[in-house]
Amino acid sequence: MKRISCFIALALLFLGACNTQSSPFQLSEDDKQEIIKRETQTWEFSKTKELEKLREILADDYIGYFGRKTMNENDVIQSLEKTQLVSYELLDVEVKPITPEVAVMYYKANQNGIGEDGTPWKPKVAAAATYVKRHGRWYSVFYQETVLDK
Repeated sequence: MKRISCFIALALLFLGACNTQSSPFQLSEDDKQEIIKRETQTWEFSKTKELEKLREILADDYIGYFGRKTMNENDVIQSLEKTQLVSYELLDVEVKPITPEVAVMYYKANQNGIGEDGTPWKPKVAAAATYVKRHGRWYSVFYQETVLDK
């Protein structure tokens, strides 16, 4: 079931990206701001180690693709327990509606962190997070980042 959900999210993202015109679906300004707020909170909760709050944003069927590594919700939480995000900056934030209940937030991020082995990392990434509205709340179901600069 998780593979089907991930496939659907990717297909919707692809179909939306192929449409060079504006989306026929619109999100309210409140929904756009809620998605931006929740995605920003994923970073803040990662930094402050408020991992239970982070878990509330990630859908049960969440998948994160970090370069060569695919992680589910539990994998992400376990990884964050062993690493430290010192600071972050989100830039060029955009929200693209796919359907009335699916949207993609895409942006660039500067990160400053410390890996499990104590090695500092400061990648600049292009990121995209797919959000789905379920039971009146927006949840992150898919996240992908591509390193732009180390």
